[in-house]
Amino acid sequence: MAGEKNVFRKERRAHGEGSIYQRKDGTWAGVVRYEDPETGEKKKHFVYGKTRKEAANKKKDFEDKLEKGIVPKTEKITVGKWLDDWLEIYARVRVRQNTFEGYQRIVNGHLKPDLGKIKINDLKPRHVQKMLNEKLERGNKRTGGPLGPRQVEYIYAVLHMALEQAVKDNIITRNVCDAVDKPQKVKREFMPWTVEQTNQFLSSVKDERLFPLYMVAWGTGLRRSEILGLKWDDIDFKKGTLTVRRTLVRVKGNPPYQFGEPKTPKSRRTIPLPGPVVQALKKWKAQQAQEALVWKGLHKDVPEEQRPPYNPLNLVFCTEIGEPMNPEFISRTFKRDLKRAGLPEIRFHDLRHGHATMLLELGEDIKIISDRLGHSTITLTADTYSHVREKLQRQASNKLEQVLNLNN
Repeated sequence: MAGEKNVFRKERRAHGEGSIYQRKDGTWAGVVRYEDPETGEKKKHFVYGKTRKEAANKKKDFEDKLEKGIVPKTEKITVGKWLDDWLEIYARVRVRQNTFEGYQRIVNGHLKPDLGKIKINDLKPRHVQKMLNEKLERGNKRTGGPLGPRQVEYIYAVLHMALEQAVKDNIITRNVCDAVDKPQKVKREFMPWTVEQTNQFLSSVKDERLFPLYMVAWGTGLRRSEILGLKWDDIDFKKGTLTVRRTLVRVKGNPPYQFGEPKTPKSRRTIPLPGPVVQALKKWKAQQAQEALVWKGLHKDVPEEQRPPYNPLNLVFCTEIGEPMNPEFISRTFKRDLKRAGLPEIRFHDLRHGHATMLLELGEDIKIISDRLGHSTITLTADTYSHVREKLQRQASNKLEQVLNLNN
């Protein structure tokens, strides 16, 4: 109406403006954008809270400081402070929970103890190089011995990501990690089983509870997290196929597990199953039905509406009481079963490599194998199994020698 003031005018702040938003993990964040009065540089400051009100109060406190001319000095930010900020602002919302917890272990166990007190603008390549060298020499805190090259490479990668973000945020001008001799990528060697060893193992565990899980690993090449994330709706017995739609990983908190997205878009896939795997799964489903009856009998005195359900997540692989399996339990049991079978120790993940190796040696097209494994590119498959392809190339060459007959 004419003559009335617009009371909905956006409030203008003297030194900065900000917003509050809820993050993917349910916490709240506030961001204040302001201009450094000394340099004229545009900057951002983040605050966090478990509730919107907490984040809003923290944001207001910072804005009040700006009003009084109290401006944070970038040169006072330590590497440790930035690593904490990077974890909360960027890493937590960009990666899966178990990956984030891995980053946390690297930051708190290695990077902050060694570099945390250094001001981020004073961090030099020599600081990073010295840390990496010491990790390779005596970085294992439990034994005092060296850390493996793959672990040191992981430490370097986490620091590089954090500093790269600091460059993008105009906190530093360059990533000092680019100026150091980073650890060389070490290709993990694995010895795939022969057909005889595979049969020896599967025969020795055919009466064990994890036998159907081992059969799925052998017959599909699925990752451990993909196997544990399978639900019965993902198995089509009529078509004899299995579809990967999710993963299940162990995390901190309650519940101590979390469903997640497959590793890459191509990891969402449908895989035809070998006949023996289908039969093992059918028997396993019948066994689960029996376990559900036992569970019901154990809780017969509990009113049905209060009775805890058996396997409420409809998982293909669960414990006797219907709960998700601990991934570490799978690895420990696999190690025990290997010993009982009299076979050399390998990782559970090597069953995936064995699946691919066996198909390659049977003459299967590498594109088909890449699709079964859910690799992001066929190049990744070719690089991972280059040693097998070299062996097959030699065998092909030997076959040519056998057909060549020159009369001298």
